Amino acid sequence: MLAYRLLRATSTRSRLVNGTSRMLRSLSASSSRSFSMIVHESPHPEVEIPNKTLWEIVQDKVNVHPDKPAFVDGLTHDHVTFKELHERARKFAIALAKDGVKKGDVLIVYSFNCLDYPTTVLALMSLGVVCSPASHLFRSDELAVQIKAAKAKYIITHSDLVNTAVEAARMCDIDKNNIFTLGQHHQTEESLKSIDDLIQHNYDDFEFEKVNPNTNVMLPFSSGTTGVPKGVALSARNMLSNTLQISHVENLGGHSLGLMPFFHIYGIMLMHLSIYQSATKVILPRFEPETFLNALSTYKIRVAHIAPPLALFLAHNPLVEQYDISATKFLVSAGAPMGKEVEKLVKDRLNATVKQTYGMTETSPGVNYAEETYHKSGSVGRLLPSTQLRVKCITTDKDLGVDEHGELLYKGPQVMIGYSNNAEANKSVFTENRFVRTGDIGFIDEDGFVFIVDRLKEMIKYKGHQVAPAELEDVLNHHPQISDACCVRGKDAFGEEVPKAYVVLKDPTNAIGLTEEDVMDFVASRVAPFKKVRQVEFISTIPKSATGKILRRELQIHENQHQ
Repeated sequence: MLAYRLLRATSTRSRLVNGTSRMLRSLSASSSRSFSMIVHESPHPEVEIPNKTLWEIVQDKVNVHPDKPAFVDGLTHDHVTFKELHERARKFAIALAKDGVKKGDVLIVYSFNCLDYPTTVLALMSLGVVCSPASHLFRSDELAVQIKAAKAKYIITHSDLVNTAVEAARMCDIDKNNIFTLGQHHQTEESLKSIDDLIQHNYDDFEFEKVNPNTNVMLPFSSGTTGVPKGVALSARNMLSNTLQISHVENLGGHSLGLMPFFHIYGIMLMHLSIYQSATKVILPRFEPETFLNALSTYKIRVAHIAPPLALFLAHNPLVEQYDISATKFLVSAGAPMGKEVEKLVKDRLNATVKQTYGMTETSPGVNYAEETYHKSGSVGRLLPSTQLRVKCITTDKDLGVDEHGELLYKGPQVMIGYSNNAEANKSVFTENRFVRTGDIGFIDEDGFVFIVDRLKEMIKYKGHQVAPAELEDVLNHHPQISDACCVRGKDAFGEEVPKAYVVLKDPTNAIGLTEEDVMDFVASRVAPFKKVRQVEFISTIPKSATGKILRRELQIHENQHQ
């Protein structure tokens, strides 16, 4: 096989393997299967990944600065130092092991952001146990779906969410003895073991086994390029690789903001990054305007990682003027693309630069990251170190060069082990040489900057949350007055993506007088808040293929034309 390397620009390299391109004549004309593979390389040097887990990194940090605050509660201002974090995680891990939790077991972590969340993640990793974070917004039936799909044996829940967790456990035949609680202990009817009680025991005789970094330690759920949630198996090496890759281009400074949900892979990665850089992370359980702005002001947070709607809040809300957030110089946005207009609004008002980043749960999550000193408006940045990109034409499946739109495929040490217990999904998401398909349309320019243009996949992203259309359609189709439904990506008044439902009524005359609000209320009563349908349109029929498959893209095109 012949291999050729082509320099496309000083900051990005493209490699042609065994084939042809528009720039070179075919050098394998005699071959009956001549093809080209164009691989866009990162402009950064390769990163060396140590043979460690984050648990071992924390042990190293304790030796350097044991008394430095690792995490701070942004509401109460309580904190844990690196030494306290390590010791609390160690004791919790031992208590779990003594209770029967063993390597390879899956534990659901059902909590909002709190000081005990990092403790839990580290405790599980130290044992080689699989942490499957679940949204604290889930109802009991939604939580039960993830418990069953993950084949989880245990649940760790925040004490404020005990009732929902216990009900979900009941649905999955999980004994209450296998439920542990985080946060302030409440007196409830449920007699559950709390982390505070468990760590009181002295287990000095316990010996930790070395955890192979290639071990699956995280199992977040993602809908990937389809609408069915799947467990994404990530190794400790995947997570640490992405930590080092992002650390190469991002310096958190003294304090960083912990507002991104820890149940989301982005939040988990930022937790890793903060520990690795010995930064102090200020944790907030949810977005509230005053507490958010107060955290930025009080802790002089230089780099704040946010979801796109918060950029609009900072650009428009008059409350911002009441706080001194001049120390915040960079806002890093992820979860959904952001337009150049929003970037400019924030820059004009706050003199802060908006940087965009891109990735997916399947890539731990980062693959692109805008740098402080070198970025382009509207771009999600250049490729992270040790990351490769292919851009494939969606009609011919051929690899494309610079400035050509196609599906983005990535490869690197941060790419997942695979979907858990789902060979069919793995076959469709990976190419034969382990590039992972994103389902997103974009391009890379001559300077190595990547731009996201559209999405092939059907997922709706509402304020950074993934919403599966198929799940909403299932709820809608249970309405007694609805015969059919299809959900697509709508836009609100600010241009942000929202779930929209096209609905067909059983009675075309609508004699009962069903309204759009009635439909939205029906869905809202049955799903988590972020999954609510925000727009409804009644139509006569849902377009379908000859086999009965919903032609969602037709309605999406119609929606895009009328936005």
